Parts: sequence; structure tokens; C-alpha cells
Amino acid sequence: MSAQKFGRYVIKSEIGRGGMATVFHAYDPRFERDVAIKVLPKEFLHDPQFRARFEREAKTIALLEHPAIVPVYDFGEEEGQPFIVMRYMSGGSMSERIQQGPISLEETVQLFNRLAPALDAAHAKGIVHRDMKPGNILFDQYGNAFLSDFGIARLAQASGATLTGGNILGTPAYMSPEQIQGEKEIDGRSDIYSMGVILYQMLTGNAPYQSTTPVKVMMMHITEPIPQIMQAKKDLPVAIQGVLDKAMAKEPADRYNSTAEMASTLDGILFNTTPPRGSATLVSPGISKIGMEKTHVERRAAQTVIGAPPVAAPKKKGFPVIGVILIGLILVGIVGILAGGGYYLFSNLNKPTQTLAVVADLSTPTAKPTDTSLPSTDTQTPKPILDTDTPAPLPTETLTPEPSTVPTDTPEPTLALVLVGGADKMAFINNNEIWLTNVDGSDLKQITSDGTVKTRLQWLPPDFNEIIFITGKCIKMVNADTTKVDLITCFETAAYLEDFKVSPDGKQVAISIDHEQIYIVPFNLEALKQAKSRKDLAPMGECKYFAPYGPVLAKTLAWSKDGKALAYVFEAPVGGRREDNIREISVADCVDPQVRIGVDFPAQFFDIKGYNVNPTIQNFGWDGEALFSLNGIVRNGGFGDLYFWNNDNNRPDLMVNPLGSCCYRDSAYSPDGRYLIFAFQAIDAANKIQLYYIPLGTIGTGERYSPIPLPDDFFANRSDSPEPVLRPAE
Repeated sequence: MSAQKFGRYVIKSEIGRGGMATVFHAYDPRFERDVAIKVLPKEFLHDPQFRARFEREAKTIALLEHPAIVPVYDFGEEEGQPFIVMRYMSGGSMSERIQQGPISLEETVQLFNRLAPALDAAHAKGIVHRDMKPGNILFDQYGNAFLSDFGIARLAQASGATLTGGNILGTPAYMSPEQIQGEKEIDGRSDIYSMGVILYQMLTGNAPYQSTTPVKVMMMHITEPIPQIMQAKKDLPVAIQGVLDKAMAKEPADRYNSTAEMASTLDGILFNTTPPRGSATLVSPGISKIGMEKTHVERRAAQTVIGAPPVAAPKKKGFPVIGVILIGLILVGIVGILAGGGYYLFSNLNKPTQTLAVVADLSTPTAKPTDTSLPSTDTQTPKPILDTDTPAPLPTETLTPEPSTVPTDTPEPTLALVLVGGADKMAFINNNEIWLTNVDGSDLKQITSDGTVKTRLQWLPPDFNEIIFITGKCIKMVNADTTKVDLITCFETAAYLEDFKVSPDGKQVAISIDHEQIYIVPFNLEALKQAKSRKDLAPMGECKYFAPYGPVLAKTLAWSKDGKALAYVFEAPVGGRREDNIREISVADCVDPQVRIGVDFPAQFFDIKGYNVNPTIQNFGWDGEALFSLNGIVRNGGFGDLYFWNNDNNRPDLMVNPLGSCCYRDSAYSPDGRYLIFAFQAIDAANKIQLYYIPLGTIGTGERYSPIPLPDDFFANRSDSPEPVLRPAE
């Protein structure tokens, strides 16, 4: 290695050195980002079997995708030295933070909530960490926690080397008894033992077993009883000892079956042992504040700039003391933030809880409030909740509130609704019902309950307080506040009703009917209620060329931002069969033939994976100007790889896949065009559907994203099409 460079990477500084490897902080000029390079000793390559093993294991590690696992960018060999390139984590390690003193139970539980799914995901793929310790729990600049160094121990084992430079494989203070005894077939329960050791150290500031030599420490893991944590820290709940006893059991069969099970037990202890504070409650089981992804995070202190990039709070040394009483009046209604790997669990989906989630900055010593759940009510309008030790006053029987006891010259503090990308709320479909939530996942509620199949959601302009949807051959709308459903019209004589899209100014509507023609007519509710067939629509049109426009075999529709253009999916004959394409036309002037904008795509410009079997575009996203997003279909009725198209320069971005792997559906742009929302379903045994809302400009940078926090397994049907639609903020 030269003094300044290692391959294409520019070395900035040495981060750390051990018997296994040396880690450098470096810069990657190709992708213009900082990275961490772990360089393994040259002598490893002298082992003829190591090269093949290194490549195999490194590929496995690099493919280990999870929002709470440090991503591996590259691996290889340079100047005779094997290396692995990872994301640079500037926030330090848990080891450094423990040196500042014990960590509160609340924050410890939050960290376990974030990391448990990551560790279990690795175990599900047969990958055992083998060196779980605080030094391998790293933080990024936003305080998000990540697991690092997966598989490094296996690489060392392949060469006969060790992580400590001696005859053991791991770190003595955190090794399981079976690992110390050299058992070859260890599984994820060995990592769970290490997590038990980490739990003890986080809560007390010290490792459970300490001695003068590493060998003595290892023997203590095998022969000594599990230390009693109450002797080291008396203010902890007694039940914590039970968690340690199970996690650190000498026999693997006596331990937790998963890290998630361990984290869930900790959640229950925290939730059941902490007294309520006035009308506020502690974080519900499953909610994580550590590691919340930055696209949903920093929306609380300032009242949010629409579409602005998030700004991280400055870091200070130390840990916050969670558990301080919130001061003043808390937000009317709903605010919450995204959980990077944490998941909201709701006890009653029919009466969803409104949640105010606050990011726990692990590096700030001053006290911060915990996430605070506001009790649900049966009224449509949320009531302000006074967050003090005094119970909130009961509501009066009239609509007029009681006179305030606050002096009139003292303004009542409020927080604005969270705005991201110019949107404040989101509607989507789950199990044939429409649900409503803030863009950060808070204030989740169901607003329909008839069980009928629903498609083509749209917020109705210009007030954006009603949601239009299609059910069968009928168009209906539901009020977001009152949940009242109104029928607009039904086309009983139609063969198909594909789409119904109102223009941005609310003055026109484009209707795709009978899978054949498009009608653009004035959006007049009274007139539309009288329309029952295509022949009723034609006289309503103000331009004969748009009432109807076609035949074009039209399907899904979308308006441009200025309402002067319309994009639509249509079937085109290709090689003896029909394939879906997207076309944009001008509707600004009543002329024939219509002016086509750009070209039809994908057409001959690019291939979509899965088109050979299912050449269909069910939905597409459009920023209303030049950028389009769409996906192919490879599984579960509509999930596939994600593609972008720029209609200004006829340039595609193929298989974008922001999360690094398949599969996506129902992508849509934010009102300001700077964010993208989509449904994601990983190709794994769980097949769980999640919604993501991410900054468009960060795609392809290696950024890690977290889903919008919704209850775990919220989408029970793995073939659901959520069709998320964002409400423009007024």
C-alpha cells in the first residue's frame, strides 16, 4: 500500500488496527464518497483455499441487505492484500459510547429493536456474525445504529488466522461457551449470547466477566454463573435479569430462538415497568427511536421546510437521559417519524393511536422526551393533550372549549404538521380498504369499511380533502375528515372503467373507459352523476377531439403539473402480441391530430424484466414534467424491478432498485417532484410489503433507507397493490 492510495481509493487516515485487519478511512473518487476499507494481512493469500473462500464469503456479506447492517460496497485484492470496502460510519461505535457511562434502559431497548431484525435476517441466510461486540455496532452521522463486520470471523477461520492474533476466534469478553470450546457448527444462538453480554455492558458500563487475562475471561463464560445485574445497577427492573439468564444460558438450546424474541421481551419490560406521565405514555412495544432514517427524521424542532433536505442536529458527547416530562402543550393531532429498522405496533387498528415520535440522539447529554402516544378518541378532530403530570381535563359536552387557564398574553405552543416533499398526508389501500396516515407514518386510520375492491386513488383538487377511487364500474369519493363516502357515478353499460383522473386545477377530468377511448370533460359533479355510458360523456366535452380521444386502448392516466398534457398507458402490437407502453400528448389546444410529446416508451428503447411473460404496466409515476417511473412484473401479481424514464432526453435508467434488490410497485413522485414513494416487497420467505418515501436525488448513492413505520405485517395479502397517493400541502 502506498502512503496515499490503495487501488483507486485515496487513504485519509487509519481508523483502527487489530490482529485480523487494519481499517482505513478513505475516499472513493469514482462515486465521490467516503468509505471504510478493511485490509486483511497479505499472508492470508498464501493459503491456496483462502482466495476462493474469500471471494465466496465476501459476496455473501456484500449481498446481506438490511437497513441496519453496514453495506459492503466492494471487495477484492490489491497489491497482494485482500480488502473489503464498506460504508464509512462517522458516528463512532457503541464501545466508545459505553466508555462515557451506562446507557439508559429506554435507549438500550431502542437499539435492540433496531438491530434485532438485522441480526435475525443474517441468521435466516445462514450467516453467523461470530464477533458481536460494542465495537462492531457503529453509528452514522445521524445516530443510526448499524451492525458491521459480518462474516469476517469466517474469513479468518478459512485462513487459520484469528481475530485476536492468538488461538481463538472472536473477542473473549463476548464469546459464547460453544465458541470458546471450538465447536465447529455454531449457529445464531451464539450471537444471541453475545447480545446478552452487550445488554449487560450497555446497562452497567462494564462487561459481565472481567479478569486479568483473556484466557481467564473465556473460562468464566464456561464455568461462572451469569452475574446478577442488580448488584451492579440497583435501579433496573428485576425482570432484566431474566432476559440475561435466557440470552446468556450456557446451553444454546436454553437461549432465545431469535434476537427479535429477546428484543420483544425487553420491550415488554420497558412498557410495563415505566409509570405513565400525565396523559403521555412511553414508547409502545416495537417502536424504535435509534436509527430512524433521515428522510423522516428531522421534522420536529423546526416546523419543516417543504421538500428541504434533512439537517442533522449537531452532535455532543454523552447519552440523553430518556424519561423527562414533556414541557408545554404537544402538537394537536399527529406527528411521528420514520423508524430505521424499528416498527410501530398498534394494539387496535380500528382505533389507531396518534403518535409523536422524537429522534433519540445518542450523542447529546441533555434530556430529551421519549416518543409519546396520544390516546385515540372517537371524535373526528384530535384534541390537544396537555403533557404534564396532571391528568388532562375531560372533554366538555359542547363544541365550544372551556375558557383557557393560560394567560391570554402567553401564546400556546404548537407544532406544524410534518411536510415532506410538499406533502403532509398519504392515502393507500390495504385489504380493499383505504387508509390514511401522515407522511411519517403517524396518525394511521382506516377511512372506509365496505370491503369492496378499490383502485386508482386520487386526492381531489383543489381542496385535497376528498379521495376519489374506482370500485367496479363506479367512481366514489371519501372525505378524509368525516369518512363519508359519496357516489359520483356508475357506468353500468361499460365493459371496463380503467381510470378517472381530475386535472390539477380541478376543472377537468380524464376518463379511460371500455379499454378503448379517453374522454376529457369538465369536472362537474352534477353533470357526471347523470352520465351512465360513453354516449352521455361525449356531449359534455368542450373539445370534440377529446370526447372521445381514441381508439387508443388506453388504461392508466396522469395529468401534467400545468394540466396541459396527459400521459397514459396503452397497448401496442409488438411481434404478434400486445405490450403496454406510455405516451404523453398535449391537451392544451383543441386540435387534431394531437401533438405527441417525446416518444412512446419502453417500446424499442429498453427491455423490462418480466415483459416476456407479462408485458403490463399496472401503474406508473410521473413528476408532471419529464420524469417517469414504472416497474415490470416478476412476482406476486405486480412487483418487479424499478425503471426511470426521462421524456426530455429519451434516456432510461434501468433496474434502479433503490433498496439494492427487487421488488417494487406503485411508485409515485411527491408534489414537488423531489421524493419518490413506492411499495417494496423483498424476495425472501417473509414477502412482507412495506412503503418507502425517499429523496429522489439520493438513489444510487449507496444511501440506506428505512420504511414508513407501519404495524408489522400490516399488509397481510402479499399480492396487495397499496397505490400510495400523497396529498399536496396547502
